[in-house]
Amino acid sequence: MDFLTFINGINDWIIKNVGWLFSCIAVFTVLVGVVAAFSKFGDVRIGGKDAKPEISTFSWFTIALTTTMAAGVLFWGPAEPIAHFGSPATELTGILPQTKEAVKFSMETMFLHWTFIPYAIYTVPAVVFAFMYYNARKPFSISSEMAPILGSFSDNEKVSKIIDAMTLFCIGAGMAGSLGQGILNMSGGIANILKINSTASLWLIVAVIITIVFVATAISGIKKGIKICADINVYGYVAFLSFLLLFGGTAFVFNLGTEAFGGFLSNFFEKALSTGASSNSQWPQWWTTFYWASWMAWAPTSGAFMGRIAYGRTIKQTLGLYIGVCSLVSATWMILVGGNSLFAQITGKVDLLNVYNNVAVEAVPYKLLESMPLSKLTIPLFLILIFLSVVTACNSNMIAMAGISTSGITPESPEAPGYLKIVWGIVVISLAYIMISLVGINGVKIIANFGGMFAGIIMLGTTLSLGVLIFNHKKFDKTCQQE
Repeated sequence: MDFLTFINGINDWIIKNVGWLFSCIAVFTVLVGVVAAFSKFGDVRIGGKDAKPEISTFSWFTIALTTTMAAGVLFWGPAEPIAHFGSPATELTGILPQTKEAVKFSMETMFLHWTFIPYAIYTVPAVVFAFMYYNARKPFSISSEMAPILGSFSDNEKVSKIIDAMTLFCIGAGMAGSLGQGILNMSGGIANILKINSTASLWLIVAVIITIVFVATAISGIKKGIKICADINVYGYVAFLSFLLLFGGTAFVFNLGTEAFGGFLSNFFEKALSTGASSNSQWPQWWTTFYWASWMAWAPTSGAFMGRIAYGRTIKQTLGLYIGVCSLVSATWMILVGGNSLFAQITGKVDLLNVYNNVAVEAVPYKLLESMPLSKLTIPLFLILIFLSVVTACNSNMIAMAGISTSGITPESPEAPGYLKIVWGIVVISLAYIMISLVGINGVKIIANFGGMFAGIIMLGTTLSLGVLIFNHKKFDKTCQQE
């Protein structure tokens, strides 16, 4: 049995046997997050009632947005709607490919995969970690995210090390998947500009450049490199979305977006919990389950980072910004970017379905932009946005991974040694390159499923912990006890 057969076999087992659990945890996370926002726990300030935020609200927003799903929305935003338009899970939905119904299904699916659920998956660990780290004075460890249900076991050094080791594996796999997307996406842009093929050699060059920059910015810290990259990135998003508003099929995409958002909300639970078992469909496993696994693989470590930057905010403010504001920004992105991909396809401006199926997934956004005005300006801009998004997404997690890998991290001394950030940077970029070189785009999905399988356990524990805090947070809050 060769390597590819082996990992494919494990991946098939994961999506067949654990997919239902990913879906249940994902929906459970949303429900608990909403309850927390409207509970008394929502009024608690992270760090205590006198804690003051260390970064501005704007920078808090830009860092939160660009360190979570930004690299993914740039890769899948233009391409995924085209995939669903061409293959709308007919055996599951009864919708025929390339029909009016397939257009609506495509946009509804984008809302499912890229709005409230993924941000809830990121935010619940962030809230629990922030409260337990700053208010309960627990160590900088992922075990702190589950301390309310672990009880005295959370202070056990062996338990903490096991949980942190599992988390490092999960985030290593999740980052490798995201980096793989970024490498392919950037390579597609460079190949388009230089009129060359997107090959493994080009992927390697791009991987090396990404590694150098994101490790350097991670070493510089949150208030320097990461903040600058995040702020520039958001201004770039605004410029790109403004271009689509002016030159895209604006009336069509907003009409479609409104209609599809209604369909998404109406069938939220059915779509979110679909496993394909009744119709013997693999579609939910290779799309929805992949996303839930991918988000969960990132969530424990992203939660540690996002919780850290939420210092001085209330729980309600944190949930509102992460799940509310960031989700709505992501929905707007999908309407404008994904909607314009569909508009270009169904109006005959460019055959993106052929590009997706027969050229490369990473070529879709560039072929879309080629069909629009000012392509010589917008294609380089899109390429820069991808680069900055990958850098900000990865360096934030590099900071958290390095912190988990060492001891002595405290609110007063929050930075881990630089050499640990370098080591982790090399590890995850190597894994990303190996997977996309051996398996291509499916390699991204496989590695995300691997990480998500273990992260789902942590995610469930974290969500249950938030449930405990909703009803009994004062038991753990040492800032209240000191007053």
